[in-house]
Amino acid sequence: MDLYTTKAYSLLPDADEMRSNGCPPEVIILQNESETVELEAVLSEVESFQEESGISIDSDVIDDEVMSALIEFLNTKRFLDLPVK
Repeated sequence: MDLYTTKAYSLLPDADEMRSNGCPPEVIILQNESETVELEAVLSEVESFQEESGISIDSDVIDDEVMSALIEFLNTKRFLDLPVK
């Protein structure tokens, strides 16, 4: 599985702390339907994608094409921690 993380998500408390104290409400973790891609992001980044694209995301499991578009959007905006090549 490919894992993508945004820069804003990387600035949040580490994973061990989130497991102990729970995820902050601004965190969203999405996975594509074919279970090949997972994205760790901040809600505002995903909302920005929804506003610009007109695509609604209402679940933590999304269509493969929507995930590809979201990753491309985050990469273009330089929101990803490590850019997609």
